[in-house]
Amino acid sequence: MKDRQAVVIASVSGILFLAALFFQPITSSYLNVVLNWAIVLTAITLLVAISNLVITHLRYIAVGRRGFLFSLVFITAFAATFVFGILRGSDDIQYLRWIKAIQVPLESALLGLLALVMMSAAIKIFRVRGWSILTVSFGLSALLFLFLNLGFLPIAQNSTLFVVVSTLQRLPVVGARGLLIGAALGAVIAALRVLFGQVVENE
Repeated sequence: MKDRQAVVIASVSGILFLAALFFQPITSSYLNVVLNWAIVLTAITLLVAISNLVITHLRYIAVGRRGFLFSLVFITAFAATFVFGILRGSDDIQYLRWIKAIQVPLESALLGLLALVMMSAAIKIFRVRGWSILTVSFGLSALLFLFLNLGFLPIAQNSTLFVVVSTLQRLPVVGARGLLIGAALGAVIAALRVLFGQVVENE
């Protein structure tokens, strides 16, 4: 019975929160309270996760596990960032500039690696699927959006071309929103399956 009460409370809370999101700004005060609670719980969870991660890497360094140099680099970077942030504050310009000088090159390298992975996945699709309408349209659309984003077209000098290119550049954003909506619906369905599965198992 206690497990069923937890499931009911979680389900009702989720439904009320979704309803509050749809009926803004009437429910803005309720949303602020819930979001503050969520921020506090998320911060506590993040602190626990970070502590566990730091302790794990310190254990790797202590026992001399293979690859402990990566753990040493991680601990050093984390400690330097944490101490500098505590001393200077997270709003300090020098601190933000230092973080940005490290973070931006790493993000650029990650995006480059992601592009290579996506390209290899696209090549694999062509090998597995062969030449079909789906693969050809996928390849042409990828090349088209890549060419448009490189900035070779003089769109600023032609208003009609500017409107056409701007419309085409918004299409990936629409697709990304569709993916996010699909992921959200999938998460809701998975959560409902877990909740109702727990109720059935407890019975």
